[in-house]
Amino acid sequence: MKALPQYLLAIAMGVIITASPLRAAECEALRSVFEKWVAAYANHDLAGTMSIFADDVNFSFQGAPDAKKADLEKSYRDEFAHPEQSRRWIPKFEEFECSGNLGFVRSTWRLEARSSDGKAEIKAENRSVDILRLSEDGTWKIFRSLNYPVVAPKK
Repeated sequence: MKALPQYLLAIAMGVIITASPLRAAECEALRSVFEKWVAAYANHDLAGTMSIFADDVNFSFQGAPDAKKADLEKSYRDEFAHPEQSRRWIPKFEEFECSGNLGFVRSTWRLEARSSDGKAEIKAENRSVDILRLSEDGTWKIFRSLNYPVVAPKK
């Protein structure tokens, strides 16, 4: 009987050690989705940019009405209609977590714009928490997104 607690501890440790690489792989897939989004946005690829969002996405940005998928698509379509504007989002990922079919990403995003003379300027810096779920096709999709500027707008 004295060996039972040690045996249970060994089993629990084995489960934790085995689960860690699986969870790390899931979270790496989560990171990959965001890397693909950054590339699609940079290439003005509307379908690729939209592929990260679930059909029922609710996108909240401080001070603006919540946006749904159609609102986001219209916004990106309007933005991509101006190819002369060289803009890119640069993410700084602080945390990736996933468990089963849910995950979240906490990050800071900087919007860099280049002027006609090639000079880079940071146009926005936003913090975000994105909640994702694993879809039936095995891809991660954002279904809730909370965003706010690093520096609050002046009133």
